[in-house]
Amino acid sequence: MKRVILWMLLVCGGLLTACSNDPIDPGTWDLSCYYLQSERSFGQNEGVLGSEIRSLSQPLGDWKEILNGYLAGPDRADLVSPFPEGLQCVEISLDDGVLTMVLNEPWDQLGGMSETLAAACLTRTAMQLPELKGVCLETASDAAIGESAAVLTGQEFLYLDSSTVNTATTVRLYFADANGRYLVSAEREEIFASAGEIPTYVVQQLLAGPAEAGQVATMPEGTVLRKLSVEDGCCTVDLSAEFLYNKPTAGLMERMTVLSLVNSLTELDTIRTVRILVEGEPVGLYYTMDLDRELVRDETAMDVVRQGLNETDATLYVWGGSDILLSPVPVSVRQLAQIPIEQTLLEKLTAFSDRNGLKNSLPSGTTLQWVDVRDGFCQADFSSALLNCAGDGTAERMAIRSIVETLLSLDPVRQVKITVNGESAGFSVYSLNRLYTADNLP
Repeated sequence: MKRVILWMLLVCGGLLTACSNDPIDPGTWDLSCYYLQSERSFGQNEGVLGSEIRSLSQPLGDWKEILNGYLAGPDRADLVSPFPEGLQCVEISLDDGVLTMVLNEPWDQLGGMSETLAAACLTRTAMQLPELKGVCLETASDAAIGESAAVLTGQEFLYLDSSTVNTATTVRLYFADANGRYLVSAEREEIFASAGEIPTYVVQQLLAGPAEAGQVATMPEGTVLRKLSVEDGCCTVDLSAEFLYNKPTAGLMERMTVLSLVNSLTELDTIRTVRILVEGEPVGLYYTMDLDRELVRDETAMDVVRQGLNETDATLYVWGGSDILLSPVPVSVRQLAQIPIEQTLLEKLTAFSDRNGLKNSLPSGTTLQWVDVRDGFCQADFSSALLNCAGDGTAERMAIRSIVETLLSLDPVRQVKITVNGESAGFSVYSLNRLYTADNLP
């Protein structure tokens, strides 16, 4: 996590007044718990900080439980907590008089003055514990990248900001290309008061639409952001009803809508998955995609068809949440010497891995054995694993449609024949013994 040293706060004056490192009286175990004064009356006694006394019932060695009780917030009505909801100390250690506290993810939501005040309250409270020389505040993300935080004391501390306060931050967004098939990136530069502001900014920029030529808006018209939260790497985005009422009516644009949101948010280090709600409720089936899940980043949505490298734009058709319509997944297919492009495309189809509610329409283990291509006709022969869906009418229909629609996305193909080990038998509900075209799909 990138940290920027902003300033040295001297607790002996200004925002915070001087205090001594008063240890807990082992006979009374009284702890002064520091929070913010609700009126924030600077210059009086503790300045912006206020405190309440708590008599400790736990043994002094149980510091983690003591500090988590403190982080839960004040009892007095004239004090307010500087800590985000859900903040906890998940790990604690003492080394040579320095108490290291590993805090959970809500700490990363703080930045700027908010983090300064929270760090001041926590440090000043913790420094009353006996035999301490300093306090070190870390998060799990700091440990993951091997970054060490500064040691803070009750007299002075360096404020280390994890946000981009007073520094322009470049944010990458994704909109649809002019054809609505692939995501293209756009960058915005903005100054944020805290890192916690950035996810909301990302969604608001997507809702506002692109400013660059050749890019197409992806969010349904009229959609507004109701609420956003980040917890344990998952960003929950609660959108207004327009996201559902004005949803895309084609699978290609549905994919752009969903993945522009997911891929833009997962550009941020703190977000790994995205969950979409509408008016506080799960979306379920959108058009062909089932959104009732945590969605992950999909790099294939950003493929670029490079004509100079003999690549062709095609489409895989896979199973989503609908038993009637397949979900289109645009792919770039490179024409290889002496290998029909139809073969390369079908190999991509058989290798398709399940993600974001989309799954391969062909039974697991199905492989392409060979193709025969001539004059707009393509025969595709598959391994016997294809017959594992035999007897299930929906599965048979989706397998046939997946193969045929995928091949028909290539301009030269007009007729498709499907065989298994060279034979046209095996399905019991839908016949393989026919030529399929765009007009006679099951």
